[in-house]
Amino acid sequence: MLVILGLALSAPASAQLSSARDYLASIRPSPELQGFLDRTIDARLAVDPPLRRAAMRVALLDLSHDPPRLAQRHGHTPIYPASVVKFVYLMAAYAFQEQGRLQIDAALDALLTEMIRVSSNQATQGVVARVTDTAPGPELAPEAYAVFKQRRLTVNAWLRSLGIDDLHCANPTYDGGGDLFGRDAQFLRDHAVAGALPARGDQYSNRNAMTAVGTAELLALLATDRALSPADSQIVRQRMRRDPTEQRHLAARIAGGAARIPGLAVYAKSGTWGPIYADAGIVRHESTGRQFAVAVFTEDRPHYRGDFIADLTYEAAKHLF
Repeated sequence: MLVILGLALSAPASAQLSSARDYLASIRPSPELQGFLDRTIDARLAVDPPLRRAAMRVALLDLSHDPPRLAQRHGHTPIYPASVVKFVYLMAAYAFQEQGRLQIDAALDALLTEMIRVSSNQATQGVVARVTDTAPGPELAPEAYAVFKQRRLTVNAWLRSLGIDDLHCANPTYDGGGDLFGRDAQFLRDHAVAGALPARGDQYSNRNAMTAVGTAELLALLATDRALSPADSQIVRQRMRRDPTEQRHLAARIAGGAARIPGLAVYAKSGTWGPIYADAGIVRHESTGRQFAVAVFTEDRPHYRGDFIADLTYEAAKHLF
């Protein structure tokens, strides 16, 4: 029996975690896929001057091969993920419900919908509070803060149990104007938290951090029903389903690129904040079941808002499908 943060997991749950770790350990870099990715990125850089100025993190994971094939560019370098992190909290909610430590009642279900569908930061704060059993409020004394801190790291502990150690998902997202205060700010200032994105200047030191490869790996587990039960995996994917005809702001993201080819389904979460322009998702060919995971983060000032993510998705779908 496996124990995570004091929670005993049953044999089926332990087997699921072992399956996830074994699957991720089987992923292999692919020279052929790497060549495709490099050619595609370099071709876009040649015609997109704003993209040339941006820092990028890219991972492409072909899930239709055994073992899965990986290509990446700067894919192991962490970056602030903006709202991409919200799909992690969605998955964690269902994982914790399966473990018996959380119930997705009507109130939490509504928060999850708002967090994913319209990317509400207020809803995300409510989700993180429920998933981690924390609550906003004034700063805490050392003993109470130590409990708060441990609880805020429970999503990270779950990710580690799956075999993913390069995602730091410990904070909700904020609108500004007063919704970041007290113990949340206290936690964000904590320099002792491992895995956080380093501070720049006067920024908070304990920021969320995700790598493109780690993000694609978690999506691969979602795509193959290895992080959650098949039923919950299906529910989570449907919550993340994207259609640029309904959500026109996704035309330059993964969903927009996939929409150029008939018969593709996309399950993704995008992120936009200041210098960050990002998207991460699963692209599935509905008639054959072939699928890949892709994660793209760009960072620049002034910000990049071009078509790179959509173009890369389109080219990857043509190449892999």
